[in-house]
Amino acid sequence: MKIISTALLLLLPWPAAARMEDRTEELYTAVGAGDLKTVRAILEDSDQNVNVAYDDNDTSPLMLACRAGNEELAKLLIDRGADIAAVDAAGRPVEEYLLPSDKPAHERIRKLIYEAAAEKKITLPYAWLTLFMPDPASSPALSRDPQVLPAVNAADGDKTTAWASKGTGAELWLFINSGAPSLRLINGYGRSAQLFGANNRVKKLRVSVWTAEHLDGDVTETARAWKAARLTPDSGLELEDTPEPQEISFPFNWEELRFKKAEAASALMKRADYRGRKRLYSSFVLRLEPAEVYRGSRYDDTCVSEISAGGPWLNEAALPGNWERAYGRATETLTLSTPQERLYSLKRGEKPVGSGRWRVEDGELVLEHEDGTERYAASEENRRGRRTLRLTGADGTVLIYRAAR
Repeated sequence: MKIISTALLLLLPWPAAARMEDRTEELYTAVGAGDLKTVRAILEDSDQNVNVAYDDNDTSPLMLACRAGNEELAKLLIDRGADIAAVDAAGRPVEEYLLPSDKPAHERIRKLIYEAAAEKKITLPYAWLTLFMPDPASSPALSRDPQVLPAVNAADGDKTTAWASKGTGAELWLFINSGAPSLRLINGYGRSAQLFGANNRVKKLRVSVWTAEHLDGDVTETARAWKAARLTPDSGLELEDTPEPQEISFPFNWEELRFKKAEAASALMKRADYRGRKRLYSSFVLRLEPAEVYRGSRYDDTCVSEISAGGPWLNEAALPGNWERAYGRATETLTLSTPQERLYSLKRGEKPVGSGRWRVEDGELVLEHEDGTERYAASEENRRGRRTLRLTGADGTVLIYRAAR
């Protein structure tokens, strides 16, 4: 009787617990191969945990799908409960696996992740991408996308030049000082009325604020690398179809941005792949993306002649060195040391007259010494190879230094 009972048990349907077989390796192989049919079958035929990592890096199946830019797989995994806030062993979140090599696909997957986060009220970890800025920087503006006219034209103070890209969707990055009260821009190609009308002008502009951190060692032979993370969702701005300057109130709260910036930087430095590194410079940066245009009569190039937020960006990386200005019959020399030390000294001729520490704060150069603190509205320019540092004191006094030769 016992033998018959056992046989009958073997013929009965398996209980739910029997579906809990571990098919992690099989799932990984299928996701890695982009085999949507097999992945769907595994998830339907078993109770396989969609979030179980398989390799030593704790890479989730969703991370693999994101790295491949496989939108269908990513959607399936998210619908099946994939953890969109997961991080790997190094602390890299899912979003960092969205490589820019297939921009349309990774943007659509990013949208899926954001929509799922909003629906489930999930706070996503800060995700970092790399921006490369020429060193030394000649402009606060850059773009990683193909351009018809270069990004530097949008921040050169000349309305007859323009940044231009094809159609919509290209991004423009603009480094700015904290506390900017408004955005100022000149829409379209301002060189002439004919070029303004012939090219697209921006009708709707997506704007978001990011933090940018430069760490020790993040340099190439020609550029300085910044790690950037989003602090805000996109804000949609409606622009007028005019070649005249436009000014729009800054659409974000600076107090909240400063808090989020500090939070993001702290999270970055706690990651295993950044532990022990030193933050040298930190800045706010705007990401701007034309989303809709006023159509040009002749070309599909979308143009912006000028855009700025507050005063000129004060690039900390350009400040270290010796700065000189005439002082009577002598030369006054302001020396700002490297970011590792951030010491300063002031000499008139050979006579030391001040020393202490320096930092940049809200677009101002702050000099701290035994007798107190001095703050200067500051701007650094590089024109025709000659660098100039302009300092404006609280009383309106302007001091102009030139880089020592």
